[in-house]
Amino acid sequence: MHRDKSVDILEQGSNDSFEPREEPWEVDTTARGRLMEMRSDFIRLVVFPILRKRWHPGSRRYLKQLQEYEFAAVKDVQAVQLARLRSIVRYATEHVPYYRDLFRNHDIRPEQIQSPEDFLRVPVLTKATLQERLPELVAEERDRRQGRANASGGSTGKPVQFFQDDEYWDRAYANQWFVDGWWGIRPGDRTAWVWGADRDIPDQSWRERLYGAISQVRMCNAFALTEPQMDGFAKMLAVWKPRYVIAYASALEVFAKFLLERPQLRVRPRAIKTTADVLSKGRREIIERAFGCPVYNFYGSREINNLAAECPARKGLHVNSLTRYIEIVDDAGKPVPPGVPGRLLLTDLTNYFQPFLRYEIEDIGSWKKEGCSCGRPFPLLEQVWGRSSDFIVAPEGKLIHSVFFTHLFYDMPEIALFQINQKELREIDVYLVLRPDVNTYPAELLRQRLQNAFGPSVHFTVQLVSEIRRPPSGKHRFTVSRVRAPWDQSKALADENGVAAP
Repeated sequence: MHRDKSVDILEQGSNDSFEPREEPWEVDTTARGRLMEMRSDFIRLVVFPILRKRWHPGSRRYLKQLQEYEFAAVKDVQAVQLARLRSIVRYATEHVPYYRDLFRNHDIRPEQIQSPEDFLRVPVLTKATLQERLPELVAEERDRRQGRANASGGSTGKPVQFFQDDEYWDRAYANQWFVDGWWGIRPGDRTAWVWGADRDIPDQSWRERLYGAISQVRMCNAFALTEPQMDGFAKMLAVWKPRYVIAYASALEVFAKFLLERPQLRVRPRAIKTTADVLSKGRREIIERAFGCPVYNFYGSREINNLAAECPARKGLHVNSLTRYIEIVDDAGKPVPPGVPGRLLLTDLTNYFQPFLRYEIEDIGSWKKEGCSCGRPFPLLEQVWGRSSDFIVAPEGKLIHSVFFTHLFYDMPEIALFQINQKELREIDVYLVLRPDVNTYPAELLRQRLQNAFGPSVHFTVQLVSEIRRPPSGKHRFTVSRVRAPWDQSKALADENGVAAP
């Protein structure tokens, strides 16, 4: 299963209820269909739990803990959150060199953090600091061999690297399954992904194929969508009948339009989760029309995943406040009232290997004024702006998802900021900002990767620049395309993918 980038941005749509044209979860009642269901249930109920215990031994226990608070009193959830916040602050100051020095220099003691107001004294952790002081941000007592390296190109185009351990991922999967349950999805259910892969899906190793089979996962590569690829994937899904679809919002919109033009290819899951880029009202409507089921917004990142998600009421995004602490502040660092956009600061309450305290993800968001009718005690984000992505169009008609380009820079720490700008079909400008005191970067490697992605007919101009100007919204766009997608005759995809300014 893909590491959550990832990822992930949402734009709240206005359709609060969903009325499917037909039953959203269609069960095949033929003999072949019943046999497929029996096989699927055996994998989900017998095989998958055994392997889940092996791969993520603590996840089941963490899931039960989350479920105990699903409809608890707000004050009880707030008490758990504050206790966990104080715990990770205390741990960070005792075991993480960066935070030990930071608290000493600002005359802050962990015991002084008794409330959210006290926590405002802790300085913000920026992406630049994460890049420059990574070794000092890892806990001294942890075995670094146990840390899993992860990276995020991020919607801001600033590649950052960091570490998470097995306990973090056990909790991450528990968080994921907790929210999936709101939508009627069970661990091990048949799931189709329209997601990013660093290489074409047919090139997967036998181990990866086995993992996909046991997890009941089928994947379509969102980094390189072609009509033949979508046709084959749609035909497979029409027979396989996934219960769940997870996708980049922009990639799924392309796939949805493809399905709407081919009504004979019926794919009817129970629920769809979109993430990684903007889910506009228009996108949501197109996807729901194509799949006949509700689409749920989800917000997360690679640095800190499972941040917030819609419940079936779809009145906003519930923050996972048992494991995450989110602040929204103005430019002066003061909390903003509900309905007022501000800077998102994230604190992970589960990553003790490399704590993130008040991490600025560089997204803009706002709190919801009203509560949710669902009865869940978790606060609501009204909206999050940013991470709006463009597809880049290859000459043969292939669409390359913007997240693909963040992968190109994961192992290039010399590059602090980038932007891919497609002005013509075969003309692409690449702007690079190097980190301070860095004069070189692996230019030939980057050029080779770009050429492999687009083919020999595309000309690249790579330019080193001192800065990349931001649009009026203030959000850096790391891919920009002016080229119309070949199967969208009414409007270029890039037109709707622009960042919504607060």
